[in-house]
Amino acid sequence: MASRISCADGHATKALTMRDAAVTLSEGRGIGACKKCGKSLQYEIEHVYAGDPSEKEYRFLVTRAVRLETKLEDGEDYDAFLLVLREAETGKEQILPTFWAHGQTGAHRGGHLAPMLSSGQWKKLFRKLDAKLEEPLDKIRKRAYELYELRGHTNGYDMEDWLQAESELTAPKVLTAAA
Repeated sequence: MASRISCADGHATKALTMRDAAVTLSEGRGIGACKKCGKSLQYEIEHVYAGDPSEKEYRFLVTRAVRLETKLEDGEDYDAFLLVLREAETGKEQILPTFWAHGQTGAHRGGHLAPMLSSGQWKKLFRKLDAKLEEPLDKIRKRAYELYELRGHTNGYDMEDWLQAESELTAPKVLTAAA
């Protein structure tokens, strides 16, 4: 997995580490401008899926980063992130957990596995997510419970309640104008 910071024209820069780019994105800021052409810099990741016989290389742009808790139970220091990736060709989004360990350079750990953590430790990290990612689920959960209450606490409709709440809260908003 190769990573780089570059502009849309492909001018790469080494003035910013991958970790610094992740930190900047997690703070909701742009990562800078290209010194050659002035266009915005972007964090790119190229990836070949294991077991893919075509060995096709996919290109992803990191559109957002969420910084997780940096202290684990065993006292090790990790700067853990969830990177929101958008595949350049299809626009499909994925989430990539990644980290930088204390004392390492900011260079991307291309080809390395994520930290060897227990399931409980990963769950603890994921619970520390930015509230903005959890907010839509909380709203759906609350609306589904309201639907359950409106039905008089009748059991057996939890999936229908969830799907109705999800469709109500995630449906695109249509604006109409009076003639």
